[in-house]
Amino acid sequence: MDLVCHLVDRFPVDIRPARKRRNWMDQTPDAYAYRCLPLSIANAHGWEIFCPVAFAAEWNGGASKDDLQVTFEGDMANSALGDRRIKSMVESHFGSGILTFDLGLMITTSPGYDLWVTGPVNEFKDGIQALSAVVETYWMPFTFTVNWKFTRPNCKVTFEKDEPFCFFFPIEHGLLERFNPAFKEIAQDPDLEKQYKFGLGQRAFPDVVKKLKGDDISAQERRDLKRLKFQGWYSRGEMPDGTESVGDHKTVVQPKPFEMASDSGKTRE
Repeated sequence: MDLVCHLVDRFPVDIRPARKRRNWMDQTPDAYAYRCLPLSIANAHGWEIFCPVAFAAEWNGGASKDDLQVTFEGDMANSALGDRRIKSMVESHFGSGILTFDLGLMITTSPGYDLWVTGPVNEFKDGIQALSAVVETYWMPFTFTVNWKFTRPNCKVTFEKDEPFCFFFPIEHGLLERFNPAFKEIAQDPDLEKQYKFGLGQRAFPDVVKKLKGDDISAQERRDLKRLKFQGWYSRGEMPDGTESVGDHKTVVQPKPFEMASDSGKTRE
């Protein structure tokens, strides 16, 4: 499968496999947020593009393009990286408090695949929110932008050098319409209902013990119950009753880094 970043000028592009870790997850007690495997997988489920320079932006609440101002340190705005001025990298292009990043590159995917483009997932920036887009990169012969929307006026936000501002990954074109959504009583699938009830019972057991024991519960029992609360069957790729392991279960995802293609024009599979 091909995922090619076409460089249209000499503007430096820093694309890396997305990071698994998040500062706020590190700061949760015992870093417990990482026990949520779906969260950790989502963090790393693609590639990120990083800022080549630091800048600040502020929106006054108006609809005009001039109502959003971008400032760079010193005379950086008028300096150049590659063939482009720094100030052309990020600007108020659409108005209405939308901050636009001009990537200066074109990404193409194999036939039948689009690109989901957004900001770094499970990461937050006060006063501004990344917008998400689906781009038909399997045929579009042009660049696209990455946009962030201010959520309130008079809030100055900063992007540091080497801070990620874009996150993307391929999705199959037209896959959504091929699904047939339907409601179904869980009792109509006895095996599924059995596993659900088994998992529900495991999750409820520590709370039941705490209520029964009350103040008589020991410190060791509290530690044991805490371990039971985190059942771990999903992370291990097992059914709640332990009777079956799931094939191709992912505990980590590792996208390949971008590499310069050979002169023949072929890319890595």
